[in-house]
Amino acid sequence: MNVAQVRTVERRAPAPGEDRGTTSNPPNVAWVRVAALAGPAVVDGLLSMTVGVSGLLMVGRLGDSALAGMGAALQLIWFAISFGAALGTGTTVLIAHALGRGDEVQARHTLVQATLAAVAVSCFITSLSPWTREAVALLGGDTEVTRQGAEYLHVTVVGAVVLVPSAVFGGALRGSGDTRTPMIAGLLTNVVNLLVSPALVFGLWGLPALGVAGAAWGATLGRGAGALLLLTILLEGRGVLALPFGRSAMSMWKFDSEEMKRIVRLSLPAAVEQGQSTMATLLFGVLVLSQGTSISAAQRVVFNLMGISYLPAIGCATAATILVGQAYGSGVPHPGGPAAITATNRAYMISLVWLVASGGTFMLFSPALVALYTGVPEVIEAGIPGLRVIGLYLPISSLAIVFGSALRGSGNTRFPMIASALVMWLVTLPLAWVAGNVLHAGLAGMLFAFTFGGLLGGIVLLIRWRTIESSLRAS
Repeated sequence: MNVAQVRTVERRAPAPGEDRGTTSNPPNVAWVRVAALAGPAVVDGLLSMTVGVSGLLMVGRLGDSALAGMGAALQLIWFAISFGAALGTGTTVLIAHALGRGDEVQARHTLVQATLAAVAVSCFITSLSPWTREAVALLGGDTEVTRQGAEYLHVTVVGAVVLVPSAVFGGALRGSGDTRTPMIAGLLTNVVNLLVSPALVFGLWGLPALGVAGAAWGATLGRGAGALLLLTILLEGRGVLALPFGRSAMSMWKFDSEEMKRIVRLSLPAAVEQGQSTMATLLFGVLVLSQGTSISAAQRVVFNLMGISYLPAIGCATAATILVGQAYGSGVPHPGGPAAITATNRAYMISLVWLVASGGTFMLFSPALVALYTGVPEVIEAGIPGLRVIGLYLPISSLAIVFGSALRGSGNTRFPMIASALVMWLVTLPLAWVAGNVLHAGLAGMLFAFTFGGLLGGIVLLIRWRTIESSLRAS
């Protein structure tokens, strides 16, 4: 979206007999509203993380090859997840824009087209299932690791039929301002996963012991249950969103090339951003691994703790995306401009307070926190200074997390993609290599490079958002 010409998304003309409200009101951006949207999003993120962690804990009892194979498969699965998450982001923004201007008909139309896109993406991902073994083999594991990883990846790739639509349904509900229902779906996913996975992994209650594949089936069935719950709610139309259903609604499911282009324009940059970020993180891990096994193990501990501490900030970012999207839909600069600015600033302040507190905790209690994960002295020795550097990084990261999400909410998903890619590949990774291989600064030095890249990227996104603010302020 051009900074000099801030505008709302085009409206679709209503079909004959359709009713559409077009009452444009800026969203409620009170502190309590921002927190109310962020809270369920935080829990939802934690629940999503729990699915993978619980699987790793179970598979870890099957031996090193099984654990390494599942770990390798999960690295590849993140690419599939990035497509679903990006499609969900595009759906969130477009529906937030439509509902911000009171256009429920357009919101439903977007939901239908996004669902068709989700089905197409799912079919494409599933079509890759015959090559899962070759994909895992590219990561360089031995024969047994490759076999076990391929089993997990194959089931998950087939399960994309529920993974991608679930992301779209959840994104649609968030765009309508409902972060609670996706959280409940995440809870159901975990309940089903924890009930089914142990039985299929270890062969309980007369079921076959499928090992690594059992963990994949448990996660897939859990996600399927969550997706079914979201689909049921959308079909019932309990809120402002509803998926048309029945013979009379068949005409509403026609492919709309223009609407699909809008979805792709917003979703594709988000997919590229998440995909390149995943690749860069993998490469950073490779650079760290070249410093030694203990250093690499310490980095995994540090990043795991960082990921957990991120969740409230990501919840605030979700709130910013929703509220900024609805504000843009209500019209900018009037009446939505001030609401977009206020929503972003309040989401940033909540995120910053949390990350300052988390960073302080990391700095003060790093020995105890690292010791929770390992008793190996070499790993603890490397992990303590590394975690303290991340304690410094956390408050800095709130810049990119929130202001990048505000830009996405405005409909600008391209700039965050370009900024994050340039900073990561031209600054962060080269500096990390220099810190590890030239300066021999160890994990702490490489994480300082990571911190500097985060600061630079955050400043770029902040400047971009502040530039847009001048177009949003009421005269």
